[in-house]
Amino acid sequence: MNNKNIFFSVFLLLFTIFSLSLNSQDLSKINRLVLLSVGTEEITYEQLERAYQKNVNKHQPYLYLLDKDSLYDFINLYANFRLKVLEAKRKGLDKDSAIIAESIQNRKILSENFLFTKKLIEPNVAEMLERRKWEYKFAIIFTTFSQAPIRDTAKAFEKIQQAMKEIKNGGDFDTIAAKYNDDENLARRGGKVDQWITSGKIYRELEDAIYKTEVGQIHPKIIITPFGYFIVKVLDKQPRKWVLGGHILIKNEIDSTLGLVNNQDKAQKIIDRIKKGEKFEDLAITESSDTYTASNKGKFEEYYSRSTGFEKNKGLLDPKFVDVLFSLKKNEISNQVMTDFGIHIIKYFDDKELDMTAEKDDVYKIYRRQYLEDDKAVYFDKLMAELSFELNQNVLDEMVASLDTNKSNINKTWSENIPNEVQNKTLFTISKRKFTVADLVDEMNKNNLLRGYATNKDGLKNAIKKICEPICIDYATKDLEKEFPDFKIILNEFNDGILLFKAETSEIWDKLKFDSTRAKKYFDTTKVKYYTDPMYDITEIYVLSDSLAQEIYKSAINGANFEELASQYTQRSGYREKSGKMGLVSGKSNKYAKLLYERNILEPIVVQPIQVENGYTIMKINKYEPPRLKTFEEAIPDFASKLQEQYQKELLNNWLNNIKKTFPVKINQKNVEQVLKFAK
Repeated sequence: MNNKNIFFSVFLLLFTIFSLSLNSQDLSKINRLVLLSVGTEEITYEQLERAYQKNVNKHQPYLYLLDKDSLYDFINLYANFRLKVLEAKRKGLDKDSAIIAESIQNRKILSENFLFTKKLIEPNVAEMLERRKWEYKFAIIFTTFSQAPIRDTAKAFEKIQQAMKEIKNGGDFDTIAAKYNDDENLARRGGKVDQWITSGKIYRELEDAIYKTEVGQIHPKIIITPFGYFIVKVLDKQPRKWVLGGHILIKNEIDSTLGLVNNQDKAQKIIDRIKKGEKFEDLAITESSDTYTASNKGKFEEYYSRSTGFEKNKGLLDPKFVDVLFSLKKNEISNQVMTDFGIHIIKYFDDKELDMTAEKDDVYKIYRRQYLEDDKAVYFDKLMAELSFELNQNVLDEMVASLDTNKSNINKTWSENIPNEVQNKTLFTISKRKFTVADLVDEMNKNNLLRGYATNKDGLKNAIKKICEPICIDYATKDLEKEFPDFKIILNEFNDGILLFKAETSEIWDKLKFDSTRAKKYFDTTKVKYYTDPMYDITEIYVLSDSLAQEIYKSAINGANFEELASQYTQRSGYREKSGKMGLVSGKSNKYAKLLYERNILEPIVVQPIQVENGYTIMKINKYEPPRLKTFEEAIPDFASKLQEQYQKELLNNWLNNIKKTFPVKINQKNVEQVLKFAK
């Protein structure tokens, strides 16, 4: 990667479009302090903190926590950034047509991301995060229908309607759930769901209904999902917390004659021993069948939440176990709890509050993965309505009638049978713009984002929506700077970055060419640093057997031709054909020559077998060349990058010093001291 690309990559990292919030502490005392002036620009602590938060290499979470030297280093770094931007503007680069075009394109990209972040992601994540503070136990009545090939929902809907009618007439929920549930297990339990839930852990439609319903109440409406119909009753609601539990497990045993052995007496004896003063932790080590937790004195390695499982591995415990664990108090021990695994004696070790930062990360991922695309579709429908979108259904029907609806628009001839009179008809309008059938065909043929769309009615409607998306985004983002001042700041920062890069390219990178005269002068003052590697001309034989290696070595020192021995015996791939010749290799970088150099073997001899890899190497030194001073041409790769770095710093410093003559830089040391005092 060249220096230009390295710089631009670093810049993009430093000026990412997403900003992080400041500390929750009251920073009003220092936010408005002017720490720096560059020309007529006055730069406050708040502006510097914002820039610092985008720095991927920050050593402290907040700027005011830096030590004095580091704080001044960052202020100077930011001053240099502003100098370059101001110089670029002084030269009129912000009026350059290419840069204006790039800025417009960047605004499109940034505004779309910012729009979805502000309108969809942030409010929905905030709502989910608030909901994650609670968890619910609930019961359902569920009727479903076949998904394919044709969804016949009538019977399922009629069934759920009848169940709702009986509930509204005063019927018992458990009885009605047992009668109407399509899930047999749910029917047996009166609709009760074993697992507690929190936001992001269940169908969104069900979650909304549960969170809007009081404990003990039934949601008044039938809930419609793509998989079936639901009636929901909320059974319990509790604040979420993390509990550290553990157990002593008495595993189920099978006796060949007696069958399942009853271990209740064994479990009770352990409970009695605990009541008499023996420690749960000691008995877990000696008595528990769960060797994994026994080694940890019965304690689980992770905290557990009823609705999300273990904190890290997300595994779930048996609902019976969970109910008992969460009914205990800290350090309390349960009676016997039977599950499919055996009998448990459960202990509540500890608990802790939710880490809302971790919860936010989890919720953000859930929302992006499960809900964002659906919310985008709804949002686009809303925008299309605001832009008076209208589809001419009759024209669409005429168009579809002339198509082979089994094809997609990948087939080049997909539209050739559409009559001319149909092609010229208006198919849809949006924002007072009319689109004909021919416009749709043209867009579907040339727009890569529309490749592979079906040519049936649904496929064409989807293509129309896709065409309307950029129109909707332009409409929704036209006043984004006014609506969100943060966006204006982000946009200005990004545009400043473009100006900085363009200015630095012309002043530094374009001038940073290899100067042979400068290089020769540098070499003449530093030539004693540059030596060639010690070089060996080697012929080698590699074999797997120690005894064979010794035999070959004896033959070689007794006068046998080494190259002929290599052609006959070496087992290194491709080297028999070369009679074992490695050629001239470095004693510092070649691993075989390195063995010789480390042993200070410098004479042209046959070396005794050395064990390497899974075998043995016998090497013949044909020639040894000791290190020597490099020539200028040989040394260039050794110092070129350092010379260029030195030259680059020289160009940069000269450039910045010249800019400072036009835009003087002044650091307000008194205000900087106030920031340092605030940290203390």
